[in-house]
Amino acid sequence: MQDINRFIKNNFNLYHIIGMVLGVGLSMIYWAKSGHLSDNWLKNSPVMMAIWGLLVGYILMDLVFNARNRKNKDENEK
Repeated sequence: MQDINRFIKNNFNLYHIIGMVLGVGLSMIYWAKSGHLSDNWLKNSPVMMAIWGLLVGYILMDLVFNARNRKNKDENEK
């Protein structure tokens, strides 16, 4: 149980949740504006667009969060 709690604490913080919400929101706006009339299987399905937005939002915010932590760690070592 402690391993699961540690995994969640390390991989799902406020930055990740914000990134996932923004990713899903922006992907749904994109789907509504241009995707639902497409022949592309990813753009045609709102569920697939939501999953894509969720993944992209998580990955981008994970990169930002890790870069910020790395910068803070480097500043503390000096």
